Amino acid sequence: MFLLLGPAIGGHLQAQEEQQYLNEVLALTTRKNAAYYRVNQGREGELFKGRTFTLEGRLKAEGTYKDASLTIEHGTFTFYHANGKVESQGEYVMGQKSGLWKRYDQWGRPLAEKVYDPNALANIIYTQAQTMPAYPEGEKALVRVIRERIVPQDGRSPKKQVVASVLVEKTGELSDVHVIEGGEVGFDQQVVDAIRSTAPWTPGMEKGVPVRVRVKLPVQF
Repeated sequence: MFLLLGPAIGGHLQAQEEQQYLNEVLALTTRKNAAYYRVNQGREGELFKGRTFTLEGRLKAEGTYKDASLTIEHGTFTFYHANGKVESQGEYVMGQKSGLWKRYDQWGRPLAEKVYDPNALANIIYTQAQTMPAYPEGEKALVRVIRERIVPQDGRSPKKQVVASVLVEKTGELSDVHVIEGGEVGFDQQVVDAIRSTAPWTPGMEKGVPVRVRVKLPVQF
């Protein structure tokens, strides 16, 4: 149990289970690896207000979130230097910085402003998302369906593992499906067609919104 020190603004001693522990880049982590912690401070209209503190109790950031679990930033945010002066301030839209952000040095002097366009990130392809895409009936069912739709060549079934690359779109549809390991002429297209036939999947999610995710799909024949 550590003692939270610092000014009154950091003196909100929350119950252990109400704190979210964050690493140096403000991503969720364990208490052991934490550099900051975040607390939910109630609703602000339809949004939820959250504050992030250093382990010593100094305010690092505050703003509003779309969800009670404080994972989707949405609305005005302010970040602070260690001395308490404002570091930057601007708007988030569904977890992405948006529009004009004002920035300041540790003495409060203005720095060059930054402009963020969340639309530029709309078609980013993830390889790891907070929630990965999935076949609705589960992985075992997916492999079974693919195997059932392969017609053996020369009356024999291949004894090998094939790895395919699949792009799962925000809608759950599958695109850019191709074999990357273990295929052979005349067999690859069957694998691709079988995988495509399993659409739609449950799409991947990042900060509560669907995203495009590329996955590797191994199938043992």
